[in-house]
Amino acid sequence: MSSYLIGLIFFAIFIVVVRVLMFKLSHAIHSALNSSTARMTAELLAAGTNAEQPPYPVPNLTAAYKPKIERDFPEIGYERMEAMARNGIISILNAVESKRPDDVENASKTLKNQLKIIIEDYSRRQEDIHYDNVEIHAVGIENYVSNQSSASVIFQISLQSLAYRTKNGAVVSGFNTKPTQNLFSIVLMHNQKGKETAQGYFEANCPNCGAPIEDIQSRKCSYCGSGLVPVVDKIWQIDSFKLLK
Repeated sequence: MSSYLIGLIFFAIFIVVVRVLMFKLSHAIHSALNSSTARMTAELLAAGTNAEQPPYPVPNLTAAYKPKIERDFPEIGYERMEAMARNGIISILNAVESKRPDDVENASKTLKNQLKIIIEDYSRRQEDIHYDNVEIHAVGIENYVSNQSSASVIFQISLQSLAYRTKNGAVVSGFNTKPTQNLFSIVLMHNQKGKETAQGYFEANCPNCGAPIEDIQSRKCSYCGSGLVPVVDKIWQIDSFKLLK
């Protein structure tokens, strides 16, 4: 056997050994990464569902924004607006769980579309989301903006619930036995003119002549001169929400 042939044989053996070693190394790295990812996921879930974890704090800006809201919208006032945010977030979570976005009262079309996307995403994965035993800890204003065309208030809501996902009846994420602490934001929008029904806003009309009310803060109908009952609270809607933590 020539030295050239022997060299080729040794070279082939070397290539095989290198490939085997690379395969084993790749498999070991892949397993380690999967294990690390699984641990990180488990740690995040555990952190989010720790029964001893304190509730998330909310912004301490209510005292600054409340007088402005009371001044700009005395007909609804701050308390009714906060109640709308409280009831709204619970209604939103129930709608996601029941997969019925139209069940949310005072929801804008923007919010309904947002809920439909979330529900469709869970449906594609054949999963169900659950929010049981919801308990609100605190509510605070994050921001308030008002101008001639619109106004918005962003609330942050700290709450706990039994939050978990199931697939074919089995829990695949979260825990159904101990509470999750979460922080949500919810946006209330107000259309000052009461005209943008395409965006889901309430359209105001004079109860006497039926003419559209050009400015919902008006006290008289611009067509017949009849006195108007303020409809400010009817035009506030829940426009969106977000899971912050």
